[in-house]
Amino acid sequence: MKIFNLLLIITAGLFFASPLISAAEKDPDFQTEKNREIGNVKERIQIIEGRLNCMQKSNDFESLKTCNQGADKKMDALEAKINAQERNKKQADNKTPANQQQDNKKLDADIKPN
Repeated sequence: MKIFNLLLIITAGLFFASPLISAAEKDPDFQTEKNREIGNVKERIQIIEGRLNCMQKSNDFESLKTCNQGADKKMDALEAKINAQERNKKQADNKTPANQQQDNKKLDADIKPN
């Protein structure tokens, strides 16, 4: 009976896991997207480390303020770059190939109302 239960659990696990595995395999852009996100995080870390180094070297409030302002400008530029990447990705996802649009026009022309 224990073997039957074990086989039943394994079968159920494979049955429910297979859609998850196939869903991950279907997205060819996953690795590209993952690498882009990792690069963005690394850039944020570099900006924060630069801010920390600048703060450690500062001797007064004015230089501390300069460190923060410089890091904020860099972070804002990075956020603008990320937002532009997202907009470009959405635009690319929404575009249909030109030949597919032409095929749709041909189909519309072939269908005539009665």
